[in-house]
Amino acid sequence: MTRPWYETIFDERYPELFGPLERDPEEEVAQIVRLIPIPPGAAVVDLGCGRGRHAIPLSRKGYRVTGVDLSENMLRLARERAEKEGAPVEWVREDMREFVRPGAFDVCLSLFTSYGYFGDEENQKVLGNVGRSLKEGGVFLLDLRNSQKGLSGEEDLEKTLTVPSGLLRLCVHFDRTTGRARAEHELTRPDGIRISSAFDVRIYSREELSGMLAFAGMRVAAVHGSLDGAPFTAGAERMVVIARRV
Repeated sequence: MTRPWYETIFDERYPELFGPLERDPEEEVAQIVRLIPIPPGAAVVDLGCGRGRHAIPLSRKGYRVTGVDLSENMLRLARERAEKEGAPVEWVREDMREFVRPGAFDVCLSLFTSYGYFGDEENQKVLGNVGRSLKEGGVFLLDLRNSQKGLSGEEDLEKTLTVPSGLLRLCVHFDRTTGRARAEHELTRPDGIRISSAFDVRIYSREELSGMLAFAGMRVAAVHGSLDGAPFTAGAERMVVIARRV
C-alpha cells in the first residue's frame, strides 16, 4: 500500500526542495512575538516543527518549547542543531492527529502551511487536539496560504527558480471542487540529477476556519495577511489566523 505523502516527503530531499522557499526563521520568530506577546517562560508547542527552524530560536528566547513532528528525519536534524546551540527543546515524534496534552500550553504554533494535510474530519480532530492542549485563554497561531487567492484561481502557477543547488521548478494547482491545493517540486542539480516531491493540502476559507475553531473551543481574535501583521485582504500573501481558547 502506498504511504501518504506526509509520511515520505520530509526526508533528506526536503531542505533542497523546500528550503529556498523558507524565510528567515529568526525574523519570523521576532514577528510572532510582536504579533502575539508571549509571557516570559511560557509553554509553547510548535506543531509540525520540522527541523526546528522556529522551535530553536523560541527556546533561545527563554520559552519552554515542545516541538512535535511525525518525521524522525526532521527531528534528528532538529535535535542535532539544538544540541549544538544549547537550546533545551523537548522533541516529540507523534502524529498531530493524536498529540494531546490537556491544558499544557500557553501558545500553539502551526507555521508554513503545516495544517490541512488530511481530510476534513481529521483536520478538525487536529484543531480539537489544539483546543484541549491549550490553557484557558491560550493562543493558537495558524499560518496558511491565502485560500481566497487559491480558490479564485489566481495562484495556479508554474515557474522555475535558480536556487543554490540548481534549478527548482514549482507547479501549484488549486482544485476549486475539493478545496485542495496540489504542489509539485522538482530540482535539477548542476550534475543533471533530478529529485522531486509532491503534496496536497486542504485549503480553508476564513469562514470555514472560524467555524472549525469554534467547534474546537476556540474563538478567532484576529486575521492578518502575514506574520508581520499586515492587513488580510483578497490579495494577501498569507492568512495568519490568531485564535484563543475560550
